Amino acid sequence: MKRILLITVAVLLIASFAHAQLPPVGYIGLYLNTEPPSPDPIACATGAGFYPVEMYIWALPNEKGMMCAEFMVTYPVNVIQSTVTTNPLVCVTLGTLDTGMSACLCTCAWDWTWYFHQLLYVTDPTPTECTIVKHPDPNIPCVQHANCDPGYPTECCIVHTKLLLNQECPPENPVGTEEASWGAIKDLVK
Repeated sequence: MKRILLITVAVLLIASFAHAQLPPVGYIGLYLNTEPPSPDPIACATGAGFYPVEMYIWALPNEKGMMCAEFMVTYPVNVIQSTVTTNPLVCVTLGTLDTGMSACLCTCAWDWTWYFHQLLYVTDPTPTECTIVKHPDPNIPCVQHANCDPGYPTECCIVHTKLLLNQECPPENPVGTEEASWGAIKDLVK
């Protein structure tokens, strides 16, 4: 009996330690990574002529977990959108990536999770970028996640990276690292 109790306590401590490592504000971004983004995410592509790019939309929950995400992806004129693959962990989607997407997972996520994978074709060498922006619905105030608290309340999240095409990699000021006042940072949490 003591052994079972000790194992249970150890598992709970490990689980709480893992959840304690999550940031207070969640992240979402566009990446080329097929694995969860590292501290140096791959978020730029270059090629010659007409070339393919495989883009992933990855999200990191905050300390309250993540159940859903609401956002939109903007594409430049030199990008042709192709096949979109939805992660099998996503149970509900409403909309499209380029007109506004609401996507919910089957269960709460507590780690990096990719929502979608999309094949893109870059048509020329013009420096451009794909970005994640706020869903166009006027009732959605920002790029947001629904957390795992009862009722799944929504919270704004930080757009971590944009996908740079035919540009310097890594950029001088990647998204999420610009200087900001303390008031601007507090506004992100609200």
